[in-house]
Amino acid sequence: MAIGNIYVIAAIAVIGGGLFGFDISSMSAIIGTNTYKCYFNNGGSVTINENGEKECGGPDTMTQGGITAAMAGGSWLGALVSGYLSDMLGRKQSIMVGSVIW
Repeated sequence: MAIGNIYVIAAIAVIGGGLFGFDISSMSAIIGTNTYKCYFNNGGSVTINENGEKECGGPDTMTQGGITAAMAGGSWLGALVSGYLSDMLGRKQSIMVGSVIW
């Protein structure tokens, strides 16, 4: 029984890995924005700059670590559960459940 073209399978795996890396790297760009800092401001200082815009201190280190680790933790949990879920529900239904959760 032929599995398929190995180059197509490898290309799909590479694209998936690239998208995962893009998702993680986009978090670095968001962390520095003022909107992010004000939304997750944990009782830190809030100042008004010379343009009249609010500047916040952002989340504390434990909260920031939890936010960043949640991405990898969610991937770990999804990989752990997806095999059992696809055995119980089938391939199509497990993809639908994953899409709804994501």
